[in-house]
Amino acid sequence: MSTGGEVYTQAGGPVAPIATSPPIVELAQLVARIFAASYTLVSRTTIAVLLSLLAPISLLYSPIAYLLAPVFVFTSVILDVFVFTPYAIVVAVARNVYPIYVFVGCAAICAALIGFSARMLSEGIKRMLFGPRRPREEQGDDAPVPASEPKEKSAMKSSTAPKTRVRKRVSIKEERDR
Repeated sequence: MSTGGEVYTQAGGPVAPIATSPPIVELAQLVARIFAASYTLVSRTTIAVLLSLLAPISLLYSPIAYLLAPVFVFTSVILDVFVFTPYAIVVAVARNVYPIYVFVGCAAICAALIGFSARMLSEGIKRMLFGPRRPREEQGDDAPVPASEPKEKSAMKSSTAPKTRVRKRVSIKEERDR
């Protein structure tokens, strides 16, 4: 007797299971194979064409490189002197100064925090001991108004500014004669 998922024919032998994948899967696999083959063909053809077109340029490269060698060497030396060496120096200095920079920065931040905390603490103690300050508008007429004292009597009498005497210019020679 059979026990489950096997299918038998009339002759009594087992039959191979039937493929159950939908046809779209087979079509997708066929399209993927065609795209892979065409990509390989196009890429290899493109490389072959480019190499055949660039072959004459490679023949001209050597003489041009020999003719422009002084320019290449001069450019290399100028770049070394004015770009790469200063950059290497700045990087080395920055790498060596970085720990000091971090230490001083942390010290400054800690000092600012401690100073701010001390200011707030002293302000709090002052307010606890003396109470909050009242604004000037709330003080009213109780507060004494400072009296202004006259600086000069003549300025009080006239409404114009005090007159100053014009000094006569005298040369050194005239002073000797006097």
